[in-house]
Amino acid sequence: MIEERLWVPTYSSRWAPATIAAHRGMALPLQLVGQVQRWSVHFRGTKVQLAGIGRKKLVEPLYLRLFGELPQPSREAHRMLWSPGLLANTGADVVVAEVHRWMAPRFRRSGWMIVPEAVRWHGELAQVPPAEPERSLLEDLRKIRKNGFTLTQASAPEDWEEFYTEMVQPQARFRHGESAWVPSRRFMDELVTAGTLHLVMKGGVRVAGACSVRRGDTLWLPLAGIRGGDPLLLRQGAGTAALALTLDWARAAGYRRVDAGRTGPFINEGLQQFKRKWGLSPTPDPLAHVAAVWVATAIGGLAFARQPVLAEDGAALRIYAGEVV
Repeated sequence: MIEERLWVPTYSSRWAPATIAAHRGMALPLQLVGQVQRWSVHFRGTKVQLAGIGRKKLVEPLYLRLFGELPQPSREAHRMLWSPGLLANTGADVVVAEVHRWMAPRFRRSGWMIVPEAVRWHGELAQVPPAEPERSLLEDLRKIRKNGFTLTQASAPEDWEEFYTEMVQPQARFRHGESAWVPSRRFMDELVTAGTLHLVMKGGVRVAGACSVRRGDTLWLPLAGIRGGDPLLLRQGAGTAALALTLDWARAAGYRRVDAGRTGPFINEGLQQFKRKWGLSPTPDPLAHVAAVWVATAIGGLAFARQPVLAEDGAALRIYAGEVV
């Protein structure tokens, strides 16, 4: 995975501008032309026409979240991916087109929504968690104290191997099944070199962990996991402890900000809600690919009203909830 190789230099080093430029240069040939696919789905008693232009990995996840299972698409000829006017003229209620980031401003000026495949979550450590946490977060923090979780740091190769094979991999597969993304060995080797490993202890046993990578006064948290993906440990608060205790360690070490990694763009996603209640805020991810979304009819907009997304608005993000331009 090419993008994975760019994560450490982009999110934790002074070479970020160079790696971002390299990423966009490599993506350009793949995002100039895309095949047109069409679906017809029923939504709220109405037949809705959908068009997707570009690669499946970017177009289909948006439609699956908005409309559920999709029928087999019909396929048409390829189209160029740089003309907002031509791509909007498809006769569909909703159009999702994979576009290159260098083309995205042109689409945004023409009224398209620019929806990223992922957003990052940042926060000031002085405000994470908030001074007045939500009740659910207070309960999460209470579980940490009740179960006596503590944090220690480790650095031996076998410690990192235990974290990777016994915590990160099982937790990913418990949450997402066999389709789960699991970090590569190459990426783990980079984290071993650049990062710090934090292990959560309970009764002398390592039950969870997280790793962190420094960038100035910001601490990036790329990975975390629970031993065996154990749902009992999850309910007891081991996963929350991996975050909370690592943030405590960061504050004591003099860090000022935290980069808590990625989520998808849909605001009703559980992981987004978890990060929001910690006081983290979404920000554009420079390595995330983007789709341009054209909502041509009110029925198309209703799908986004039910499932709002974060859309890029220049250097910021805003919530899009189905307003028809």
